[in-house]
Amino acid sequence: MSRIFVSGDTHQNIDIGKFTTERFPIQKELDKSDIMIICGDAGLVWDGSNEDKYWQKWLNEKNFTTFCCLGNHECYPLINEYPVVEIFGGKARQIQSSVFYAISGEIYVINNKSFLFINGADSQDKDLRIEGKSWWPQEQITSKDISHAFYNLEKYDFSVDYIISHTAGSEVCKILGFSPTVSDKWLDKILDATQYEKHYLGHYHLNKWVDKSRIIYNDIIELY
Repeated sequence: MSRIFVSGDTHQNIDIGKFTTERFPIQKELDKSDIMIICGDAGLVWDGSNEDKYWQKWLNEKNFTTFCCLGNHECYPLINEYPVVEIFGGKARQIQSSVFYAISGEIYVINNKSFLFINGADSQDKDLRIEGKSWWPQEQITSKDISHAFYNLEKYDFSVDYIISHTAGSEVCKILGFSPTVSDKWLDKILDATQYEKHYLGHYHLNKWVDKSRIIYNDIIELY
Protein backbone atom coordinates (compact mmCIF):
# COMPACT_ATOMS: atom_id res chain seq x y z
CA MET A 1 0.00 0.00 0.00
CA SER A 2 1.22 3.49 -0.87
CA ARG A 3 2.34 5.94 1.76
CA ILE A 4 0.79 9.39 1.43
CA PHE A 5 2.45 12.60 2.65
CA VAL A 6 1.32 16.20 2.52
CA SER A 7 3.37 19.39 2.73
CA GLY A 8 3.18 23.09 1.92
CA ASP A 9 4.47 25.66 -0.55
CA THR A 10 7.84 25.10 -2.19
CA HIS A 11 8.02 28.26 -4.37
CA GLN A 12 10.30 26.42 -6.77
CA ASN A 13 13.78 26.64 -5.21
CA ILE A 14 12.94 28.89 -2.25
CA ASP A 15 11.27 26.37 0.07
CA ILE A 16 11.97 23.10 -1.70
CA GLY A 17 14.75 22.25 0.77
CA LYS A 18 12.19 20.45 2.95
CA PHE A 19 12.43 17.58 0.44
CA THR A 20 16.20 17.10 0.66
CA THR A 21 17.38 13.75 1.98
CA GLU A 22 18.85 15.50 5.03
CA ARG A 23 15.53 17.07 6.06
CA PHE A 24 13.27 14.25 4.87
CA PRO A 25 15.40 11.13 5.35
CA ILE A 26 12.46 8.73 5.31
CA GLN A 27 12.35 9.13 1.53
CA LYS A 28 15.17 6.59 1.33
CA GLU A 29 12.54 3.97 2.22
CA LEU A 30 10.03 5.15 -0.40
CA ASP A 31 9.36 4.41 -4.05
CA LYS A 32 7.25 5.85 -6.85
CA SER A 33 4.08 4.28 -5.47
CA ASP A 34 4.34 6.71 -2.54
CA ILE A 35 2.80 10.16 -2.95
CA MET A 36 3.88 13.63 -1.82
CA ILE A 37 1.04 16.17 -2.01
CA ILE A 38 2.04 19.84 -2.19
CA CYS A 39 -0.74 22.22 -1.12
CA GLY A 40 -0.13 24.90 -3.73
CA ASP A 41 2.60 27.30 -4.84
CA ALA A 42 4.92 24.53 -5.97
CA GLY A 43 6.22 27.00 -8.55
CA LEU A 44 7.65 24.28 -10.76
CA VAL A 45 6.19 25.85 -13.90
CA TRP A 46 6.98 29.56 -13.83
CA ASP A 47 8.57 30.82 -17.04
CA GLY A 48 9.67 27.75 -18.96
CA SER A 49 13.30 28.43 -18.07
CA ASN A 50 16.09 25.96 -17.45
CA GLU A 51 15.59 26.59 -13.74
CA ASP A 52 12.00 25.32 -14.08
CA LYS A 53 13.31 22.22 -15.81
CA TYR A 54 16.04 21.70 -13.20
CA TRP A 55 13.63 21.61 -10.25
CA GLN A 56 11.06 19.56 -12.13
CA LYS A 57 13.79 17.00 -12.84
CA TRP A 58 15.06 17.21 -9.25
CA LEU A 59 11.64 16.26 -7.88
CA ASN A 60 11.06 13.71 -10.61
CA GLU A 61 14.17 11.84 -9.48
CA LYS A 62 12.96 11.57 -5.88
CA ASN A 63 11.77 8.26 -4.42
CA PHE A 64 8.15 9.39 -4.51
CA THR A 65 5.53 10.77 -6.91
CA THR A 66 4.73 14.47 -6.53
CA PHE A 67 1.12 15.62 -6.82
CA CYS A 68 0.49 19.37 -6.61
CA CYS A 69 -2.49 21.54 -5.88
CA LEU A 70 -2.16 24.92 -7.65
CA GLY A 71 -1.79 28.07 -5.61
CA ASN A 72 -1.68 31.73 -6.58
CA HIS A 73 2.02 31.95 -7.42
CA GLU A 74 1.74 29.70 -10.46
CA CYS A 75 1.99 30.38 -14.20
CA TYR A 76 -1.42 29.07 -15.20
CA PRO A 77 -1.05 29.64 -18.98
CA LEU A 78 2.13 27.54 -19.13
CA ILE A 79 0.70 24.86 -16.86
CA ASN A 80 -2.30 24.55 -19.15
CA GLU A 81 0.01 23.60 -22.02
CA TYR A 82 0.99 20.35 -20.31
CA PRO A 83 -0.88 17.18 -21.30
CA VAL A 84 -3.92 15.98 -19.37
CA VAL A 85 -3.66 12.37 -18.19
CA GLU A 86 -5.78 9.97 -16.16
CA ILE A 87 -4.39 9.23 -12.71
CA PHE A 88 -5.94 8.02 -9.44
CA GLY A 89 -9.37 7.98 -11.08
CA GLY A 90 -9.26 11.64 -12.10
CA LYS A 91 -7.56 13.96 -14.58
CA ALA A 92 -4.35 15.89 -13.96
CA ARG A 93 -1.60 17.65 -15.89
CA GLN A 94 1.63 15.70 -16.20
CA ILE A 95 4.73 17.85 -15.76
CA GLN A 96 7.26 15.01 -15.57
CA SER A 97 6.85 11.24 -15.48
CA SER A 98 6.19 11.38 -11.73
CA VAL A 99 5.24 15.06 -11.20
CA PHE A 100 1.59 16.08 -11.63
CA TYR A 101 -0.58 19.16 -11.16
CA ALA A 102 -4.18 18.55 -10.10
CA ILE A 103 -7.11 19.90 -12.09
CA SER A 104 -9.43 21.93 -9.89
CA GLY A 105 -12.57 20.13 -8.80
CA GLU A 106 -11.24 16.64 -9.57
CA ILE A 107 -11.50 13.85 -7.01
CA TYR A 108 -8.64 11.36 -6.82
CA VAL A 109 -8.71 8.00 -5.04
CA ILE A 110 -5.47 6.82 -3.47
CA ASN A 111 -5.42 3.73 -1.23
CA ASN A 112 -9.23 3.81 -1.20
CA LYS A 113 -9.18 7.34 0.24
CA SER A 114 -10.81 10.19 -1.71
CA PHE A 115 -9.12 13.57 -2.21
CA LEU A 116 -10.95 16.60 -3.60
CA PHE A 117 -8.56 19.25 -4.95
CA ILE A 118 -9.55 22.91 -5.30
CA ASN A 119 -6.84 24.99 -6.96
CA GLY A 120 -6.25 28.71 -6.56
CA ALA A 121 -6.06 31.65 -4.17
CA ASP A 122 -5.88 35.45 -4.38
CA SER A 123 -2.47 37.13 -4.33
CA GLN A 124 -2.31 39.94 -1.80
CA ASP A 125 0.76 41.48 -3.44
CA LYS A 126 -0.57 42.09 -6.96
CA ASP A 127 0.57 45.72 -6.79
CA LEU A 128 4.16 44.48 -6.51
CA ARG A 129 3.85 42.07 -9.43
CA ILE A 130 3.37 42.27 -13.19
CA GLU A 131 0.27 40.73 -14.73
CA GLY A 132 1.18 37.98 -17.15
CA LYS A 133 4.72 37.78 -15.81
CA SER A 134 4.63 37.34 -12.04
CA TRP A 135 0.90 36.92 -11.39
CA TRP A 136 -2.02 35.67 -13.44
CA PRO A 137 -5.78 36.33 -13.11
CA GLN A 138 -6.43 32.59 -13.47
CA GLU A 139 -5.14 32.21 -9.90
CA GLN A 140 -8.60 32.98 -8.51
CA ILE A 141 -11.11 30.25 -7.68
CA THR A 142 -14.11 30.62 -9.98
CA SER A 143 -17.69 29.44 -10.28
CA LYS A 144 -16.48 27.03 -12.98
CA ASP A 145 -14.14 25.36 -10.46
CA ILE A 146 -16.97 25.01 -7.96
CA SER A 147 -19.42 23.68 -10.55
CA HIS A 148 -16.89 21.06 -11.64
CA ALA A 149 -16.30 20.06 -8.02
CA PHE A 150 -20.05 19.79 -7.36
CA TYR A 151 -20.45 17.63 -10.46
CA ASN A 152 -17.84 15.22 -9.15
CA LEU A 153 -19.03 15.40 -5.54
CA GLU A 154 -22.47 14.18 -6.59
CA LYS A 155 -20.82 10.87 -7.51
CA TYR A 156 -19.51 10.64 -3.94
CA ASP A 157 -22.71 11.78 -2.21
CA PHE A 158 -20.85 14.97 -1.21
CA SER A 159 -18.53 13.04 1.09
CA VAL A 160 -14.75 12.71 0.69
CA ASP A 161 -11.95 11.83 3.05
CA TYR A 162 -9.76 14.87 2.38
CA ILE A 163 -10.03 18.31 0.82
CA ILE A 164 -6.77 19.74 -0.53
CA SER A 165 -6.60 23.44 -1.38
CA HIS A 166 -4.22 26.36 -1.26
CA THR A 167 -6.38 28.96 0.43
CA ALA A 168 -8.41 28.43 3.60
CA GLY A 169 -12.04 29.50 3.33
CA SER A 170 -13.58 32.41 5.21
CA GLU A 171 -13.77 31.04 8.76
CA VAL A 172 -10.15 29.94 9.00
CA CYS A 173 -9.09 33.13 7.22
CA LYS A 174 -10.82 35.26 9.88
CA ILE A 175 -9.32 33.22 12.73
CA LEU A 176 -5.89 33.91 11.26
CA GLY A 177 -6.67 37.64 11.22
CA PHE A 178 -7.13 38.07 7.45
CA SER A 179 -10.05 39.35 5.42
CA PRO A 180 -11.60 36.61 3.26
CA THR A 181 -10.97 36.98 -0.45
CA VAL A 182 -13.15 36.08 -3.43
CA SER A 183 -11.39 32.71 -3.59
CA ASP A 184 -12.07 32.02 0.09
CA LYS A 185 -15.76 32.74 -0.41
CA TRP A 186 -15.95 30.36 -3.38
CA LEU A 187 -14.16 27.68 -1.36
CA ASP A 188 -16.75 28.15 1.41
CA LYS A 189 -19.37 26.65 -0.89
CA ILE A 190 -17.37 23.42 -1.06
CA LEU A 191 -16.52 23.32 2.64
CA ASP A 192 -20.16 23.96 3.60
CA ALA A 193 -21.63 21.37 1.23
CA THR A 194 -19.16 18.53 1.77
CA GLN A 195 -18.59 15.99 4.51
CA TYR A 196 -14.85 15.49 4.98
CA GLU A 197 -12.38 14.20 7.53
CA LYS A 198 -9.57 16.75 7.14
CA HIS A 199 -8.76 19.81 5.04
CA TYR A 200 -5.10 20.49 4.20
CA LEU A 201 -3.94 23.83 2.78
CA GLY A 202 -0.88 26.01 2.30
CA HIS A 203 -0.72 29.73 1.42
CA TYR A 204 -0.24 31.26 4.90
CA HIS A 205 3.31 30.04 5.60
CA LEU A 206 2.23 28.54 8.93
CA ASN A 207 2.09 25.10 10.49
CA LYS A 208 -1.15 25.16 12.47
CA TRP A 209 -4.39 23.25 13.10
CA VAL A 210 -7.66 25.20 13.03
CA ASP A 211 -10.50 22.77 13.73
CA LYS A 212 -10.45 20.25 10.84
CA SER A 213 -8.13 22.41 8.72
CA ARG A 214 -4.37 21.95 8.80
CA ILE A 215 -2.36 24.86 7.47
CA ILE A 216 0.96 23.44 6.38
CA TYR A 217 4.22 25.02 5.28
CA ASN A 218 7.52 23.28 6.02
CA ASP A 219 6.04 20.36 7.94
CA ILE A 220 5.67 17.03 6.16
CA ILE A 221 2.76 14.98 7.48
CA GLU A 222 2.18 11.33 6.71
CA LEU A 223 -1.55 10.78 6.28
CA TYR A 224 -1.48 6.97 6.31
